[in-house]
Amino acid sequence: MHSKEDFHSAATPEFLAFLEDEVHQEPKPLTRAPIRGWIQVAFWGLRIYIAVMLIMVAIGFARGIH
Repeated sequence: MHSKEDFHSAATPEFLAFLEDEVHQEPKPLTRAPIRGWIQVAFWGLRIYIAVMLIMVAIGFARGIH
């Protein structure tokens, strides 16, 4: 096993060159991927499921108050 000092050594010139190249780059803009077909149906199904569950929780909570 390496001693602890090995992991805290000075940065190599290759690493410093890499870091210099990477630091000044702008991130690529993110765009939404188009959702088509059965995936869109699945997402709408999840939305409906969540809405129904929220309604059921609200009804249960309202009946539990009395």
